[in-house]
Amino acid sequence: MSRPTAEATDLRLAITADLHWGIYESGDAATRQLAAFLRRQPPDVLVLAGDIGAGDDFGRCLGLFAELPCRKALVPGNHDIWVTSTDARGDSLQVYREHLPRLCARHGFHYLDAGPLLLGSELALVGTINWYDYSWSLDALRERLPDWAERLQSKRFSRGRHNDARYVRWPLDDRRFTAEVVAQCERHLVAALASCRRAVVVTHHPAFQGLSFPRPEAESFSPDALLWEAFSGNRALEALLARHADRIAAVFSGHTHRERENRLGSIPGWNVGGDYHFKRLLWLDWPAGQVEAHIFGEPKRP
Repeated sequence: MSRPTAEATDLRLAITADLHWGIYESGDAATRQLAAFLRRQPPDVLVLAGDIGAGDDFGRCLGLFAELPCRKALVPGNHDIWVTSTDARGDSLQVYREHLPRLCARHGFHYLDAGPLLLGSELALVGTINWYDYSWSLDALRERLPDWAERLQSKRFSRGRHNDARYVRWPLDDRRFTAEVVAQCERHLVAALASCRRAVVVTHHPAFQGLSFPRPEAESFSPDALLWEAFSGNRALEALLARHADRIAAVFSGHTHRERENRLGSIPGWNVGGDYHFKRLLWLDWPAGQVEAHIFGEPKRP
């Protein structure tokens, strides 16, 4: 757990997600604009909420923020732990537990999945990649899809498959990894709240269902919509947040590429909502709690 270097009072946190460095030139141009904006107006803390860059692009993306004179922290996303069958870094679990923490240390980023970042006695950052155990839609899938078990195992949609089925390779399964990261997050949250009054929680996969994919009512129970919900989050982390709701100041998530604001009981939450071709940055003013959004690139789908 990182100890604070000075007492934090008023803070400005910059939170972004889904930079996906190296996929589209338009997206990389938007990320460069975002980084230039931060150099002109440095925050007190920069937080990246996952899907930074697959393979070597993870470190390349972190390098864009090398000149920022602020504290920096991140959680990885599912793309960040993708591997190939001959990956020199090892399997996805080795990348998550060993390779990414080393890269973060090299680039001056605090790896929140290894422990919280204390910003003074008033506020801590607690973070996790978060994962999915199908619990958000498992009952509905069992009712509506005769082949629900095979669909979950193969991650097969009506057309195509979730790329995690191809590139997440480890000696675990989704349920076991979800249980691991939620338990880990609980340990970090309890430790942080023993030293700080409040915590901001940052996740890659949505921290609660109200930050997942927004859908018209007519689409909510389509097979693919239910599968996306199954592969997006879990009820265990929701329950953990609810148990500590009076001490959690805010939650920020990524992954869905859809901006969204919602609440879990008394906890306010935001999904950053950047996409492959444009990026969003949220400013959190602490302790006022005000959140302001900035957009870089063209927010329209190709």
